[in-house]
Amino acid sequence: MKNFLIVLFLSFSYCSLAQTSRYPAYFSGVWTCPDSSEISTPGQLPGSIHQALIRGGMLEDPFVGTNEKNVQWVGEKTWVFTSHPFSDPSFGNNDKPFKIIANSTQTYSSWYLNDELIGSTQNSFILDEFIVTGKFMEYGNILRVEFTPPSSLSNDLLLKAGHPLPGDESRSVHRMPQFAFGWDWGPRLVDFSVNGLYYDDGSNNIEHINLSTTSIEDNVAKGIVNWTYTPSDSDEIATMRWAISNENGVKVAWGNTTGASGVYSAEFEIEYPELWWTHDTGKPYLYKLEVIAYNSAGLVGREVEMIGIRTLELNTENGAFQFILNGMPIYSQGANFIPCDVIENRVNPHEEEAVLDLAIDANMNTIRVWGGGRYATDHFMEMCDEKGLLVWHDFMFACAMYPGNDEFLETAKEEAEEATLRLRHHPSLAIWCGNNEISEGWARWGWKDGLSKSEVSRVDDSYNRVFKEILPDVVGRLDDAPYWESSPKFGRGDERFKSEGDAHDWGIWHDGYSFDSLWTRVPRYMSEYGFQSFPVNATFKSILSHDSILKEVKFRDHPEIVAHEKHPRGFDIIDSYLSMTHSRSTSEDIDFDQWSYLSRVIQAEGISEGAKAGRLNQEHCSGTLVWQLNDCWPVASWSSIDGHGRKKLLHYKLKEAFSPILINGDYKDGVIKVGITANPGFSDETITGSLIIDVKTLDDQYVNGDVVNLDVTSGQTTWMEFPSIVPVGSRKENIVVHLKWKANDSEQQLGAQDRVYLVDAGDIDLKKGSIYIKRFGWSGDDYLFEVSSNTYVKDLELYTPHEANFDKNGFDLFPGETKRITLSLFDVDIFSPGMGNNEKDFIPVIKARSLTPFSNDKFIYK
Repeated sequence: MKNFLIVLFLSFSYCSLAQTSRYPAYFSGVWTCPDSSEISTPGQLPGSIHQALIRGGMLEDPFVGTNEKNVQWVGEKTWVFTSHPFSDPSFGNNDKPFKIIANSTQTYSSWYLNDELIGSTQNSFILDEFIVTGKFMEYGNILRVEFTPPSSLSNDLLLKAGHPLPGDESRSVHRMPQFAFGWDWGPRLVDFSVNGLYYDDGSNNIEHINLSTTSIEDNVAKGIVNWTYTPSDSDEIATMRWAISNENGVKVAWGNTTGASGVYSAEFEIEYPELWWTHDTGKPYLYKLEVIAYNSAGLVGREVEMIGIRTLELNTENGAFQFILNGMPIYSQGANFIPCDVIENRVNPHEEEAVLDLAIDANMNTIRVWGGGRYATDHFMEMCDEKGLLVWHDFMFACAMYPGNDEFLETAKEEAEEATLRLRHHPSLAIWCGNNEISEGWARWGWKDGLSKSEVSRVDDSYNRVFKEILPDVVGRLDDAPYWESSPKFGRGDERFKSEGDAHDWGIWHDGYSFDSLWTRVPRYMSEYGFQSFPVNATFKSILSHDSILKEVKFRDHPEIVAHEKHPRGFDIIDSYLSMTHSRSTSEDIDFDQWSYLSRVIQAEGISEGAKAGRLNQEHCSGTLVWQLNDCWPVASWSSIDGHGRKKLLHYKLKEAFSPILINGDYKDGVIKVGITANPGFSDETITGSLIIDVKTLDDQYVNGDVVNLDVTSGQTTWMEFPSIVPVGSRKENIVVHLKWKANDSEQQLGAQDRVYLVDAGDIDLKKGSIYIKRFGWSGDDYLFEVSSNTYVKDLELYTPHEANFDKNGFDLFPGETKRITLSLFDVDIFSPGMGNNEKDFIPVIKARSLTPFSNDKFIYK
C-alpha cells in the first residue's frame, strides 16, 4: 500500500483524483407558518422562504411595483421547513463521524433530525456543523428546521449589548447581511434561508492549505506553504506530501512530513517564477498547490487550490495608501461590489463572473467587497484570481456601532477566523478592512448626541475590542494581508481626508458640491464616491405594472417609481445637479423617460471626472473606487451596471477614464489645459507621441489647431497649456476642441481622445437633426451596425429592449462622423431568472436619444 501511495503522489498533478468528505445535500419538503394554519407551500433546502412563497403563488414578486411593503410580514413570522422522508445518507456507517453542514443560514434556526435537536444557528456568516453520527434510520428520516424572526430577539440582544448602538440598532445586533434590513439602494427583505447544505463523512482530513510569498529576489521566489491535518483521532499519524505545479503540470517545488493532528508549514523556493499580476500590469499566473495525507488506512486527506506567486504590500508612509505588487506601485481603479441579489439563493456563479467581466471591460483592476453585504464566495475569488483583479475585502460590519458583550465578541472572532482561513490563499486578496464608515460615523455623524459619558466610553470599548483587537489579531495570526481598521480613515468632515489614508467623498451627492470640486478635493485614495441614476427603460419597466408609467410627468409622486428611489432626497438632489449644468434640457413637463436619461448623463459625466482627477494626480492619489459597481434589483442607485446586467452610461465613461492612456482637456479663462498619463507598469519606457488639437464649430468647420510633441511616462502626468488656441471672439456655445493623441510608433497602436467644451452642456448650441443607423447584421452573438448624424450630437445614448449591451455608448458625434457599434446579447436569466429571451434570429430594435433634439424623434435606417 505504501508503494502505491508514493506512486500516486508522484502523479497526482496529472490525474483527476478526487478526495472529498463533503458532498451536496438536498431536501424537498414543505414550508409552514405556525402563526397560520392556512400558509403552507412546497419548498426545499437549500432554499428560501421568499422563493418558495413566490413559486407557490402565495407572494407577489417583492421587486415589482409597491409589492415590497406588502411582503414585510414574511420577515416577522416564525417559519418551519419539514422535509419529506429520506433514507440514511451515511449508509449505516454508524461508527464513523458524520455531519450535516449548513452554509449561510439566515439566521436564527433550530435543527431537528427525527425530532431530536441536533443544533442551532445564530450567525449567517459562519459554517454550522451538526454531528449526526448514528442518528439516521434506514428509511423515513425527517429533517425539520425552525426559523425565528430577528425582530423577536432584538430586545434581548440589545440588553445583552450593554449599551446603545447608534447608527441602526435594529440590525447591528444581528450577524446577518446588514443590507437585508434595507439600504438607500436596496429593498428591505429579511429572508429565512439556507444557501448550501452538505454531508460530511470525515474522510478528508486536510484543510486550510495556503501559500505565502515572503520574497522575490534575483529571480527566486521564497515562501511558506501551510495546511492543517484534522483526523477524527488527534493521535492518528499520517505522512503528508505537498507540491506546487505550474500550468503545464510540472512540479516546481515539493516536500513531505509526518505527524499527528495539527497545523503544518514548509518553506519553498522557486527559480524563475511566473508571477501573479493584475490583468493591466501582466499575466495573473496561477500555480496549483496540492497537499495529500496517507497512512496504513490509505488516502486520508487531499486538498487542491490554485495559488499565485506574488508579494503585495500596502504603503502607508506619510499618509499614503498605495498597493505595491511585486515591488511595483499600483494605481487602483475600480468600484465597490454589493451582493447581486437580496435573496441569496438566486445568486449564481455566472452572475458574479459576468459582473467581474464587465468590470474588466471598463479597465478596472480593483474590486472592493463592501462590508454591509456578504463575504465573497469561493467562486468570486477564484474568478478574481484568474482574471487579475485585486480584492479589497471588508469584514461584514457597516454604518452602525456593534455590541461588545462576550457572546457577540466570540461569534465575531469565529466569523473572522472562518472568513480569513477560507479566503487567504487567493492571490487577488489585497487587504482586509475592519468595517465600512463606522469610525467616521462615530466621530462625525452625531451618533454620540444624547449619550452619557459612561455610554460613550462603553461604546468606544466595544468598538476597540472588535476593530482594534479581535480583527487585526485574526488577520495577523492567519494571513499575510494588511489590515485596515475602517474605511474611510477620515471622512469629508475632517480636513485630513485629502492627505491621509483612504477617503469617502460624499461632498458629491449628499452635500451638493459641484462635480468640479472633485478636482480640488483629490484624496490619497478614493475608496467611495458616487452619484445616482435610474436604470435604462428595458430594465426599469420590468418592475412597473404598466409601461405607460415611463411617460409620467408627475413621476416624483408615482408610488411605483417612489418605491424604487430609496434615498429620501434622491429626486431633489438629481434635480439640483441638473439645474447647475442642464437647465435648458429640463422643464416642468419633462416625463420620466427623458428625466431618467438625464440622470444617467450627469452621473456619467460627473463621476468620470472624479476618476480622471485621481489618475491625473498620481503623485498624490493612488486609487479611485467608484460607488458602486452593480445592483441587487432594478432601482435608482449609484451603480454603473443595473440590476439586469445592462451597462449605464457611467460604465462607458469609466472605461474611458480608466483607459491605459488617459488624456483630458479643460477650458478656463481662455486657456486650454491638457493632461496626459498612463498608470504605473503600463510601459517600461517613455512613449513618444503627438497631440493634435482641432478647434471646430459644431457643424465641423475648422477654426484653429496645433500639433505638438507630447510624451507619456507611466505613473506620471504631463501637463501642457494652450492660452490662445481658441480665437478671441469665438461663439463659445458653438465651439468644441477635439484632442487626439497618438503614439509615434504605429505598431503600438496607442491613442487617446477627449473633447473640450467651453460652456456647460446645457448651454451648447445644439441643432435639431436626424440619426442614421446602418445595419451590417449578425456576427456570432454580436450584431454590427453604424451610427451617424447630420448634426452635432451630444451624449448619445443607444438603447434596445433586448438583453444586450453595446460596446460603445454615451459618445458625441460631429455631423457626418460615423461610429461602428457592436451589440452583444447576454443571457438575462443570469441576472434575472425567468426573464430571458436568447433568440438570435431577429433584427434587433436599436434606438437613440441625446441632448441634441431629433426631428420627429425618428431614426433613419440605411
